[in-house]
Amino acid sequence: MEVILLHDIERVGHEGDLVKVSDGYARNYLFPRKLAEKCTPAAKAALEQRRRAIERRQEEKRQAAKSVAERISGTGVVITAAVGESGRLHGQVTTQQIAQALGSQLGAQVDRRDIEVPSPIRELGDFTISARLYKDVKIDIPIHVVSANPPEESPEEEPVEPEPAEVEAEVEAEVEAEVEAEVEPTQ
Repeated sequence: MEVILLHDIERVGHEGDLVKVSDGYARNYLFPRKLAEKCTPAAKAALEQRRRAIERRQEEKRQAAKSVAERISGTGVVITAAVGESGRLHGQVTTQQIAQALGSQLGAQVDRRDIEVPSPIRELGDFTISARLYKDVKIDIPIHVVSANPPEESPEEEPVEPEPAEVEAEVEAEVEAEVEAEVEPTQ
C-alpha cells in the first residue's frame, strides 16, 4: 500500500515521502498513530500545498544536525571499559556506550542506531567511528578507549635492609650457639 508519511519514521522515510509499506503495517501502526495517510489524489494535492513547510522543517533539522557536527568534529570521546590481564576488554565497546559518552561528554544526543562501528572494539586504544546525525549529515568521531581498572603496578622487590638491632640479635644468637657447641661434653 502506498502512503504519505506525516512524520519522520526511523528506517521507513521522512515527512512528506511517498513510500510503499505492507497493508498490515499501515492499518495497524501508521494510521492509528497518525504517522501516515493513504495516498489518494486529494492527499497528494494537500501534500503539494504543505511541501514548502515540510522543506523548511527539514532544512531546520539539517542545520541543527550540521551545528552539532561542527561542535563534535575534531573532539574525541573517552570511553572507559573493564580490561582483563592481557589488556583486552571484557566484551566490547557498544554503540550504546558510545551514545552515552557523546551525551555526557559533548552534550550531543545521538541515537545508538545511527552510530556505525566498522569493526568491534575489543582492546584499548584509539578508534574512529562514524555517526549519521541526519539524512545526509555524517561525521567521523575519534574514540579513545581507556581502562576502567586502575593500573596495577607490580612493586619491585627491593632488598630490605635489616635494622641494626636485628643484626645484633642475630650475631648474639650465633655466638651463643658456638659457645654451647664448645661447652657440650664429649664422651
